[in-house]
Amino acid sequence: MAWCLDPELTPGFDPTDAVAITPGGGRLGSLLGGAIDSRLIELSLIEATEGRVETIELDELEAGAIGVAPGTTIRIFFGPANIFPEELWGQLLDRQPVTIDIALADGRSSDVTLGEQPAKTNTTVADDRVLCEWSPTATMVVFGGGPMAQALGQAAQFVGLNTEVTGSTEAAVALATSLSPIDGIVVMGHNTEDVGRVLQTALVSGAGYIGSIGPSALQEDRGDWLAYRGVTDTSRVHGPAGFPIGASSPEEVALSVIVEMIAVRNGAHSG
Repeated sequence: MAWCLDPELTPGFDPTDAVAITPGGGRLGSLLGGAIDSRLIELSLIEATEGRVETIELDELEAGAIGVAPGTTIRIFFGPANIFPEELWGQLLDRQPVTIDIALADGRSSDVTLGEQPAKTNTTVADDRVLCEWSPTATMVVFGGGPMAQALGQAAQFVGLNTEVTGSTEAAVALATSLSPIDGIVVMGHNTEDVGRVLQTALVSGAGYIGSIGPSALQEDRGDWLAYRGVTDTSRVHGPAGFPIGASSPEEVALSVIVEMIAVRNGAHSG
């Protein structure tokens, strides 16, 4: 497992990104867009029982892919999975905030513990300690097009969500598979087949919020489509999506949906 210890040098990338290198050279997750994957694979071939801080001087190709000057040096922490507390993996899969506290001796890990959940992301590196506080940013996927999708995307960005707006069914299905309990997805449109496929995927994902925009007739069509395919428990779908504030414009509907997602995520709304 590896992650960057110098996120201020790579501002174009999520500071909570991490990658796991499998014994066969496969990768789970992503680090710096894959720019240093070959370095990580080489490191993974070294049989080590402890983690360590590695300093990498980026060559021209690596630096170009990351967007920094050639010769820039970045530090990464790299270590075998078995040095980390077992409960860490479930927390990472659910994208919960985590604090990883690593004691160092001569640049090698001597002890790894988990601290309290942090409120923000921060990395501290000292000679005898690496403290990584990760607070992932929630993602909102919007499937659809037109003014409504645009307004939802803008509202999601305004409250600090990572936002993906797409009119492609295949892209929305792919995005939905990776959603976690802190994330949300909202669907809209009159094509029941396309919307149904995205909803079906969202319902088997870990998405914490699933919103379905449209009048009651469309909600019934989508429910029938899902039921015909064996999906009868749609209790996680909020449809019509949004708090009932009498919204009429796309901007008002978007506001009501975002507020509902936040309320659901914070346990303040279950209807």
